[in-house]
Amino acid sequence: MKIPHNVPCPNGTDRAQKAKKLRELAAEISRTRPHAASRNNAEELDYAGSKFPTNFTKGLHHDEFGILSFGDDYRTFVEAINSNDTNLFENHVKDATDRAAELGDPAYQCTFNGDAPQWRGWESPRAGHVYELQGPDADSVGMAPAPRVGSSEKAAELAEVYGLAILRDVPFTSICAGDSAKQLCDGDSDAQLTSTQVVDALNSMPFFAGESLGGTVTSSTPAYVDNSGLNNFERNRRFARTQDDGNAFTAPLTTETVFRGSTKGALAGPYLSQFMLIGSVGLAGPGGGASSFPGKSAGYDLQDGFIRYGSLSIDQRTATHKSCLDHMTNWPAWLDVQNGANFKGADLFEEKRRFITTPRDLATYVHFDALYEAYLNAVLIIDSMGTPASKGFPEPGFRDGGGSARRTAFATFGGPHILSLVTEVATRCLKAVRREKFNYHRRARPEAMGGRMALVECGSGIKLGEAQAPIEKMHAELPDALKAAIIAHNEAQNETAMNDMRLTDCAGGAAPFSNFDDCNLLLPMAFPEGSPMHPAYGAGHATVAGGCITMVKAFFEMFESNDSGVERPLVEPDGTPIAYVPNANGGRLVADSKFTGTLTIQGELDKLAANISIGRNMAGVHFYSDYYDSLRMGERVAVGILLEQAPTYGDPMETTFTSFDGDFISISGQADAAPQLTIIDRDGKQISNQEWWLRHVPGEQMILGM
Repeated sequence: MKIPHNVPCPNGTDRAQKAKKLRELAAEISRTRPHAASRNNAEELDYAGSKFPTNFTKGLHHDEFGILSFGDDYRTFVEAINSNDTNLFENHVKDATDRAAELGDPAYQCTFNGDAPQWRGWESPRAGHVYELQGPDADSVGMAPAPRVGSSEKAAELAEVYGLAILRDVPFTSICAGDSAKQLCDGDSDAQLTSTQVVDALNSMPFFAGESLGGTVTSSTPAYVDNSGLNNFERNRRFARTQDDGNAFTAPLTTETVFRGSTKGALAGPYLSQFMLIGSVGLAGPGGGASSFPGKSAGYDLQDGFIRYGSLSIDQRTATHKSCLDHMTNWPAWLDVQNGANFKGADLFEEKRRFITTPRDLATYVHFDALYEAYLNAVLIIDSMGTPASKGFPEPGFRDGGGSARRTAFATFGGPHILSLVTEVATRCLKAVRREKFNYHRRARPEAMGGRMALVECGSGIKLGEAQAPIEKMHAELPDALKAAIIAHNEAQNETAMNDMRLTDCAGGAAPFSNFDDCNLLLPMAFPEGSPMHPAYGAGHATVAGGCITMVKAFFEMFESNDSGVERPLVEPDGTPIAYVPNANGGRLVADSKFTGTLTIQGELDKLAANISIGRNMAGVHFYSDYYDSLRMGERVAVGILLEQAPTYGDPMETTFTSFDGDFISISGQADAAPQLTIIDRDGKQISNQEWWLRHVPGEQMILGM
C-alpha cells in the first residue's frame, strides 16, 4: 500500500514558491514597521567652533589641554564614517600619530613596558552601513538624542560614574547596606566616601532633587519640558532610577537603589543577578566539595557556582583586575589615551579568582566577556532547572510545557533553538548600535568629560570656547563632597608606590597646570586603555543585553501556569527561594540573610541585563543614559526578529513576557499570516504598536512606497 505523504508537503517548486512568499512577508513586516528617525543632540553644530569638545574625538590629535588640535580632522572623520566612499579612512583621515609626525613632536608622553605605545584603530566605524536580511534594519531602530552638556541630567550621570569610581572596590553588599567604606584590597583601606555619602551627594543634585532644595533643573531641550522641568526622555530615565512616576521629586535614591537597573526586577534583592553567581546541578548529580575551588568533583550543586556545559563546566568565579589600582589619573596618561595610545594589555590581576564581589570585579567581567556569554550561561542555568518553554509553543521544550504531548522539542523550541537565538540577535544588535554611535550621535566618553571637569577646576575653562558656560554649569552642579573625594582619590593613585606598580610610565610627562594635584578631576578608570575606540551613545553591551535577554524571556515561560500574570519564581526544586551573595572575600556563595522575599526568573534576567550594562559604567566607560536607551533599542531588535520568524514555523505559536518598561508583550503567529504584536502598558492600557516602537525615539520615518 502506498504511504500517504511519503514526501514533505509542499516540496520542490511549490516549496520554493512558499519560501519566496514567506521572505516577502518578512520584508513587508519590516517595511511597514514604524521606523525611527535618529538625530543627535546638536552639540556637534553648536560647539564646532570650539573644536567639538563634547563629541567623540578619541584617536585624533589633541593639544596639551586635551582639546582637538585641528577641527577639520573631526570633519573628515565624520565624512569617512557616513560617506559611501569606503576608502576615506585610509586615504583621508589623519589620526594623532599622523599629525604628530607632521608637527615633528612625539605622539605620546608615556611608555608601555618601556616602549612608546602604538596607536589603536577605531572599532568597526562603518558597521552601521551593513544591511540585515532578518529583523529591523539598523536604521529603522534608534535612540533619543543624548543628554546635552549643561543639562542637569548630564551632570547627574557624570556624578554617578564619579561615585562608582570612588566605590569601585567596596563590596556590593556594603554598598547596598551603606554602612562601610572598607575596600576589598590588600591591606586595610577605606574608600574616600561611603555609599551613603555618595547617595546623599547625588540626591542633592537638581536632576534628583528638583526644586525641593531650591534648585533649578536644566533640561536638554527646554522647549519640551513639563512641570517637572524635564523633557519626556529625561523623565523616563529619572523614573527608571527612582520608580517615581510623579513630578514632585519625592523618591530619592537610596543605597539599595543607587546604580541599579531600570526595572522592578533589577531593584529587588541582592545587587547581582543570581545568573552571575549560581551554577547548576552537575551532570553526575549533586555532590560536595566543589565549593572549594577548583572543585574537581563530578557532582556539584548550584551554590557551588559551576554551570553544566555538556560534560564540561563553566566556573562563575572570575579573574579580577588588581584591586584599588586605577588608571588614567594623571594628565599625561589621560592625554595619551585621548590621542589613541594603545595601553591594552597593561592590565594587572589579583592572584586568585572569586565570585563577583565588587564593582571592579564586574568591570573586569565586562572588559573581557564574549559579549553574549552571560546570557548563554543564563540559558544553561534556566534549562538545567527544568523551566518550561513558553506555553504557547507547539512543542513542549521542557517538563510542563504546552503544545503536543507526542512531539519533543529540540531543533525547534528546544535547547539548541534558544542557544542560537541569543547569539543570532547579538550581531544584529551590534550593527544597530554602531550605526547610532558612529553615524548619528558621536557622544564623548565619560573619560573625556572628566578631562573637561579638570579644565574647569584648574581654572582653564576658557580653553573650552563656546562650550565653557554649559560645562562650567555642570561642574557647578557636581557636589563638592564628590569633587573633593575624586581629587583625594587621584592624588593617592598618583603616589610613587602606585605608579611603580603600573606597566605604563608617565614620569616624563607633565600637566599644563600648576598644582594639578589640587584640581585633578580626571575620572579614575578601571581599564589602562580607558574606553573603547568608539563613541559612548549607544552602548554595545547594553544593546546586546536588551536583545539577548528579550530572546530568553520570550523563549522560556515567564509566568505561572495559571495565567494569573504572576511571574515564575526562582526557587530550588523543593520550593526554597534562591538568593545568594558572595561572602566577605568572594570565595564562596552564602544565602542572603537580609533578603526575605522571592526573586523571579524574569526579574533576575532583567537584573542580569542591568548588571552587564552598568558594569561598563563601573569601569568608567559609559553613562546611565547609554545603558537605558541602548537596552530598549536591543529589545526592539529582538522583537523585530521574533515577529519575522513567527510565520515561518508552520504551527501556531505565542509567547508573552514583560518589557523593560513594564509592558506586557504578546507575540503570536501562524503559517503564512502576518504576526500579531499586542502591548499592554504598565498601567494596564493597551497601546498601539507605533507608540511602543517609537516610545524612546523622537519622530519617525514611514516607508510608504516600494
